Amino acid sequence: MATFIAGVMLVAALRTVGASVRGRIAMANRERAVLLAQQLMAEILQADYAEPDESDVFGPEATETGGTRAAFDDVDDYHGWTASPPEAKDGTPLADRDDWERSVTVEWVNANLLTQAIAIDAGVKRITVTVRRGGHDYASLVTVRSQAWQQPPYD
Repeated sequence: MATFIAGVMLVAALRTVGASVRGRIAMANRERAVLLAQQLMAEILQADYAEPDESDVFGPEATETGGTRAAFDDVDDYHGWTASPPEAKDGTPLADRDDWERSVTVEWVNANLLTQAIAIDAGVKRITVTVRRGGHDYASLVTVRSQAWQQPPYD
């Protein structure tokens, strides 16, 4: 009987340890995903609201294509951008992130109802950065950028 009770307790202990390890791995994945999302969002928010040089086209202009984000100069250039593995702005893959993916959606939204996407520019864009690993979303970061908050010209 003592052997049976010890066996049951050992199985319960092993299950608890296993759940703890899985929890720590999941937390580490969420933390990595949040950091990847924050890094890309910070980059996007440094860009102008609208195209400063060419005619304003939603998405990257013809001169801004080429596989990297190096030429992106306004927020909506990032619309539809995705990379797996995640990469730096110059296209260099980030180390140890081969099975991760980042994607961006940029939409015009109603200034009075930021959850409502609209078809014309009302002066507010909603930016969503999503980070995935193994087909599972681990982080999604959403912010808005208004035309009123435009970067000042640099001297």
